[in-house]
Amino acid sequence: MTELLERYDVDEILAESEISQLLAKLNPTTVYVLKNKTQYINAFNLISSGNLRFDIDNQQLLRAMDEARLTKFQWEIEMIRQAAQGSSEAHVALMKQCQPGMTEAHLAALFRWSCALNGIYKQAYLPIVASGPRASILHHAPRYDQHIPTNSLVLVDAGGEKLCYGSDITRTFPVQGVFSTEARVVYSIVLKMQKVVLSRLKPGVYWEDMQQLAIEVLCKELVRIGILVGDINLLIEQNVPCAFYYHGLGHTLGLDVHDVGGKDTLSDNPQFLLGRPLETNMVLTVEPGLYFNDSMLSIWTEYPGYQDFFNMDVLDQYRSIGGVRIEDTVVITQDGYENLTKAPKEIDEIEAIMKKYTPTC
Repeated sequence: MTELLERYDVDEILAESEISQLLAKLNPTTVYVLKNKTQYINAFNLISSGNLRFDIDNQQLLRAMDEARLTKFQWEIEMIRQAAQGSSEAHVALMKQCQPGMTEAHLAALFRWSCALNGIYKQAYLPIVASGPRASILHHAPRYDQHIPTNSLVLVDAGGEKLCYGSDITRTFPVQGVFSTEARVVYSIVLKMQKVVLSRLKPGVYWEDMQQLAIEVLCKELVRIGILVGDINLLIEQNVPCAFYYHGLGHTLGLDVHDVGGKDTLSDNPQFLLGRPLETNMVLTVEPGLYFNDSMLSIWTEYPGYQDFFNMDVLDQYRSIGGVRIEDTVVITQDGYENLTKAPKEIDEIEAIMKKYTPTC
């Protein structure tokens, strides 16, 4: 019992045979158990069928646990910080090593190896490595037979974990070390989306407002460069930016990569993470993206009444980009946020890193 107390850091441990005695002493009106834990529910039902009488609630305990996990203790934040630091260094290592002709699986293996060199021995999730048109596929699994094309962008979404606390980071960079004109334009739009959102983060802000803000920035930029045509408010009202940005702005992070937030905290709109204001010590990701997926674009550009929203000649100039996503792990502080992700993301920083180094693996 002593060993179990130390391992799990709980206040008390009882054998199943001792539960009846404890309940008789406490005389509760309700016992709270986790949902779908049939063995526990059956055991308490059996006890309740005797002299003891109490209700069994299998709803509230999970909600209470989710609420407790939504904001982090400082030591939890420190574990995430260490995971993000080691993972950031691994992302830089990939920028240094990446070359045309490498396989996506090769880069994924290099990421794991680089994490281990920095004391991060487990991955919070399977690394996502996608190059060229495949960068427009969310959660693309790297394959050993998919080589990185010349003059393409490489999207790497990967993060390690420290003592079960994960990190989640995405960087996109040019395989040959220099952004093309079109890639530079697309990357700059995504970076602007993220910077505008980050500048607004603080306790009391609603996440769905941040999602909407990112969409507004994207729509204005797509109109500015000529891909979209029309009134910005109308384009947003008709969800046209979703042709290029088809996922949420981010998610909570902790023991799970997509961590709990509690059902009661969710917005009615499935795109939005939380239906409540941000709070100090919440940890979440900020990950806007801009993608050129032929299948997705075909649906939107061919939809009745939507053709006039798109300038196909300009759009075609950007199709080969595939996609760009920039993702950081952040913690909400009393007066703003702290960015736990240290991997460079400015264009000149990335190009400088990739220019200096020659691959060794």
